[in-house]
Amino acid sequence: MQLVHILFVLLIAPFNVAAQKFSSLDLTLKLAQERAYLSAKTDWIAVEEEARLRALNQGEDAAIKFVLKSLGDRHSFYRPAAKPVFRPPIALSLKTANFTAPTIVRTLSEVKEPIYGVPVLKINGWSGTHQEAMIATSALRFDLMKELAKSPCGIILDFSENTGGNMWPMLVGLSPLLTEGVVGYFKYASGTVKAIEKKTDGIFIQGSRHVLNDASTLEPVNQVQFIAIVVGVNSASSGEIVPIMFHGQKNVRLFGQRTFGVPTVNSTFKLPNGGFANITTGVTLDRNNNSFEKHIDPEIESRQPLKDAAMWGLEHCQS
Repeated sequence: MQLVHILFVLLIAPFNVAAQKFSSLDLTLKLAQERAYLSAKTDWIAVEEEARLRALNQGEDAAIKFVLKSLGDRHSFYRPAAKPVFRPPIALSLKTANFTAPTIVRTLSEVKEPIYGVPVLKINGWSGTHQEAMIATSALRFDLMKELAKSPCGIILDFSENTGGNMWPMLVGLSPLLTEGVVGYFKYASGTVKAIEKKTDGIFIQGSRHVLNDASTLEPVNQVQFIAIVVGVNSASSGEIVPIMFHGQKNVRLFGQRTFGVPTVNSTFKLPNGGFANITTGVTLDRNNNSFEKHIDPEIESRQPLKDAAMWGLEHCQS
């Protein structure tokens, strides 16, 4: 009788695994297979089997985290519902294997002490509501105009501690520094390419004007002669993408160290459980169609990038 019972349990267990419904896990698997940039390189049979076992033994959240980590892009991550996002210190979160979530501060831009008289504007990782984004974009533009008024020759933009978040307040706020025309592209797994363009009245995405352009109309009086951008090991996600939008512009140089290496496009999907699956769906290209799937190597590697950037800028202005 005991043997019959054991055989019954063994026979019914696989059925229970298949029959158990995990709606958020199911949706994550579907989205990841259809939309993830590295979907074609993923063994989905093995991933799904392991994910369903983890859902049964560890819970659905653990299974979803496993699926997104299995993509191997180091940028996809899961944000559970109604739980604080764990953001470890930068030294831990970005120097270890996978990107988790950006270390966000509430102030997008900070005016720092000038270096050799050259103004320095620090651009932080940032995220917030649409209303907050409008305010942050306006504040960044105001800081930029104020600093350019002090030294119209040029400026240093410090992205070295920018771990990501919403890229659009950063890009729109800094858009007066960009030359007109296409500044970059997003290329998706489907092959779709979206152009990001600077026009006289702001930033456009595939021909559509970005709503944050309405945050500020301030423009510099004179054309900026040089723009030095500082990046480092803690520059990640949009902290890499925005510098890429400047990459290849004639009056721009990137200083510092190799970046963290996730300058990829994430799309956020709300799940039935109230959580969010953030899936890497594309890569970033600069204005010259150079693809950035991993880190950025600055044109001028430096252990003292702010000083070297200032010296380069001063030479540029005197030439």
